[in-house]
Amino acid sequence: MMKNLLFALLLFPIFCFAQEIPEKANLITVSKTGTAYALFTDVRILLTKKGIEIANLDKDSFDIKTGLIEVKGSGSSYYEFFCRDNQIIISGKRKKSNESPQGEGKTTTDFEAITNTGIKDSPTKLSFEAMKEMSKLFGAKLKYEVSKYYQ
Repeated sequence: MMKNLLFALLLFPIFCFAQEIPEKANLITVSKTGTAYALFTDVRILLTKKGIEIANLDKDSFDIKTGLIEVKGSGSSYYEFFCRDNQIIISGKRKKSNESPQGEGKTTTDFEAITNTGIKDSPTKLSFEAMKEMSKLFGAKLKYEVSKYYQ
């Protein structure tokens, strides 16, 4: 009995500080000490080390966009990193293929924002989980947000 109580008390702080990820969260902010330029450089170097293609590098606004990355069970996604003083804001879009309504076998490719929606193991949920894992590469202090401006 005493062991169980002690174990529960040891786990209590972990559960108290774990942030619930909001439904439809589409931005992940990594809190990290450094200037926008220093964080921009860190992101660029880490992506290069991981072998992730950089599709666009904006040295004036400290923004980076990756090339398409294959996400198991979800298709392809790309991520955008907005480096600001003391934070890296990460968002992404996933490729969504649609059959032509005329049934001609043609497909069109659209992109949709990666959000925390869907059921477990659905393509949308897997895309968000992959973005969350990518975010953890840059720091441990993560904040999940819903932004209507990034859809």
